[in-house]
Amino acid sequence: MSSIGLPHFLIVGAALFALGMVTVVTRRNAVGILMGVELILNAANVNFVAFNHFVRAGKLTGQVFSIS
Repeated sequence: MSSIGLPHFLIVGAALFALGMVTVVTRRNAVGILMGVELILNAANVNFVAFNHFVRAGKLTGQVFSIS
């Protein structure tokens, strides 16, 4: 039985980032571009929380940084 590790979260973050970039590049209206930017920011938040959990497990700096 395999557990979910840091590489799994990084793959999800990379997929979100790639989808966000494709959305920003291909959309013409402002709402579509902002949806792509939101996906990119969510990818960064996933990475912040994952690195915080696996590298500095006891501190809440990744969660606080992604909320602010």
